[in-house]
Amino acid sequence: MPNFLDHSRLILKRSPVAIALVSVGLNLGMPLVLAQAPETVETITLLNRAEASYQIGENGPAVNTTSNPVSTGFDSPPPPPPIDPFGRVLGCGGEPLENYSGFLVGLYEAAGPLQTEIGALLSLDPLTGPVPLPPGVVNVNEDNDNPFDLGVTETLGNPDLRGQFNFFLRPDQLNVGSVYILVIRPPLGSFFDERRIQIRIIAVEPDSFTYVANSLDGLPLSLNDPNLTSQEVTIPKAETAALIVFSTAVLSVCQNEAIAIQKTADRATVTPGGIAVYRLSINNLSTSSFENVEVRDRLPLGFQLIEDSVQGIIGDSPAILETQVNGRDITFTFQEPLPGGTPPENNPLARIVYAVEITPDALRGDGRNIAFVEGDRQDNNFTVRDGPAVYNVGIRNGLISDLGTIIGRVFEDKNFDGEQQYGEPGIPNAVVFMENGNRIVADENGLFSVTNVLPGWHTGVLDLTSVPGYAPAPNEKFIAEDRTYSRAVRLEPGGMARMNFAVTPFAPGEDE
Repeated sequence: MPNFLDHSRLILKRSPVAIALVSVGLNLGMPLVLAQAPETVETITLLNRAEASYQIGENGPAVNTTSNPVSTGFDSPPPPPPIDPFGRVLGCGGEPLENYSGFLVGLYEAAGPLQTEIGALLSLDPLTGPVPLPPGVVNVNEDNDNPFDLGVTETLGNPDLRGQFNFFLRPDQLNVGSVYILVIRPPLGSFFDERRIQIRIIAVEPDSFTYVANSLDGLPLSLNDPNLTSQEVTIPKAETAALIVFSTAVLSVCQNEAIAIQKTADRATVTPGGIAVYRLSINNLSTSSFENVEVRDRLPLGFQLIEDSVQGIIGDSPAILETQVNGRDITFTFQEPLPGGTPPENNPLARIVYAVEITPDALRGDGRNIAFVEGDRQDNNFTVRDGPAVYNVGIRNGLISDLGTIIGRVFEDKNFDGEQQYGEPGIPNAVVFMENGNRIVADENGLFSVTNVLPGWHTGVLDLTSVPGYAPAPNEKFIAEDRTYSRAVRLEPGGMARMNFAVTPFAPGEDE
C-alpha cells in the first residue's frame, strides 16, 4: 500500500538589529503620533519534496521514489509606512514656526509622589554607528542629545525636517512602571509656554506595549478633541531583533493662558440708593483671534443692572454687545472677534463698562461680584477660559433702607390689659424665639429688640421655661391674644413693630 511522507522546511532570515527608538510627536498645536517603523524586508524560502514507497505484486520488489524538489522564494510585502515616526514642534494652527532656534525638547525622569515633577534628565547612550531607519526617515538627532536643540533642524536644508526631533532609548528603558516627562522649553522671551506630558508605561507584551499619556499642564492632547487630557495607547511592538518606534499620543500646545479677565469698580463702598460703575477688561494673550467671546457676570445681592448703561470697546473702537439678564446673572456677548496676532502684547484690550443701582437688599448681601470669560480660538477652535475675576464692594447703611426693627418686653400684667403700667415689673432674662430660630434674651427690665429685620410678617414665641413660676396672662382687652404663647407682628419697610408678652404668676394650686 503506498505510503507518502511530505517534508517541508521554512527558512527565515532576519536583520540582527536590536534598537529601541523613542519618538515623541509633539507640536505646538499639531498631532503627535506613535507608530511602528517597518522591519527589514524578510526573505522566505520554501523547500518541498515528496517521497513514496510501494511493492509490485505480492512477491515483487519494493520501489522507493522521490519527487523533484520544488523551491519557492519570495519577499514578504513590506508593512505600511509609519505615520510621522518622529515628533515635530509646530505652531498653534499646525504651521511650522518661523524660527526654531533656542527650542529645547527633553526627556526627564518623573519625580515626586505622583510622578508629575521633573527629575533628572534621562541618560541616553550615544549612537555608535548608522541607524537602520525606514526609507525616507531622517535621524535629525544624530548624536542622540537630550535635551535636543531644535535649532539644529534649521541647518538641515530640508524644510520638512524643521522642528522635528527624536530620541533613541535602550530596551531596558521601556519597562512596565517606567515614567518619563516630555518637556518642550521655548527660548527666553518667547510668547509660547513650556509644555509637559507624562508618559507612563503600564504593560509590555511580546507583541505590544501600552502606555498612558497625561497632560500635566491642562492643555489637550489633540487638536481634534479639546477635552482630551489623558489617553491610553497600545502600540504594536516588533520582536527583539527588529526596530521599535515609540512615541506619544496626539498633542496640541499653545499659550497656556490665552485670555485674561479683570474686574474693577469706581468705588470701594456703596450705600442703598446709590450708583456704582463696573469695568471689565478682557485681554487676548494669544497669537489667534477669538470668536464668540462671552462674559458671564454675577452681581451681588441687591445690585441691579442699568441696561442702558452698557458699553463695549475693543481697543479705541466701540464694540457691539448683546446683553442678557437673568436675575443677578448677566451675560455679555461680543458680536465681533477679539483680534489677536504676533506678538500678543500688541493685541487690543477689550472692555465692558456698565452701571448698577444699589437697592436696600444689598445690606443683606456681601457685595462680592464674580465674572468669567470664554471664547473660541480661530486657529484651532479650542475654547479658552479665565476667571473668576472677583471684586468686593463694602455695603454701608444709608438713609434709605427697607429693614425694620422689632421691639418688645416681657412683663407681669397685674390688670390683664396687655399693657405695662407703673408697678408692673419686667421679667429679666426671659427668652423669645423668632420664626427663623434666632434666640433673644430680654434685659434686666424684660426689654428686648431685633434690628435689620426684613419687612413682612414675623412671629415670636415666649419660652416659658425661662420664666419659671409664670404663665401667659389673660387679656381682657385683646381677646385674640388671650393666654397665648406666641405673638405675630407685621413689619413695614423701614418701620418698627412691638411684640409684648404679658405673664402672671401661677395661682395657688394651678397646674403648670
